[in-house]
Amino acid sequence: MALKGNLRDFSISQLLNLIHLARKAGTLTLQVEPGVTTLFFREGKLVFTTTTGQDGQLVSVLARAGKLTDEQAKIICARSKVQTDKELAMLLINAGHVTQQDIVNSIRAYFLETVYGLFTWSEGTFHFEPNQLPADDAITVPIDLENVILEGSRRVKEWEQLQDELPDL
Repeated sequence: MALKGNLRDFSISQLLNLIHLARKAGTLTLQVEPGVTTLFFREGKLVFTTTTGQDGQLVSVLARAGKLTDEQAKIICARSKVQTDKELAMLLINAGHVTQQDIVNSIRAYFLETVYGLFTWSEGTFHFEPNQLPADDAITVPIDLENVILEGSRRVKEWEQLQDELPDL
């Protein structure tokens, strides 16, 4: 059964908690101006994210995490005939540029950065479609939502306290 609504009625914390507790698999699409963020879940765990306007390609994620230099990333993108992130990951590991753990940690950090940014959203719409998973060629990293919800809520409280203490410029 699909679930849809407005972020004024359900917060990100509530949506993630519902997905976590019900151990849902599917896709949560959040739409706010200027774009769309899609979160993919399997057995109540976050496994993949996409956001319009953000480059979620593996090379870019590794470069932002400091695992590849910008120059290395440009060279890999220019020379690579590989079509999927999984194939590229195997090439990078086999060439000794990164380890499997580097890839997993970098992708995990990218997914978490995306999700934590959502906690401040209070306007927009959401739509959960059950049993939709990311493409088979996507690199998925299962992340337990319990700690994500706690950390996201903590960050929102911290942000609200900062807004109360800092003058409006």
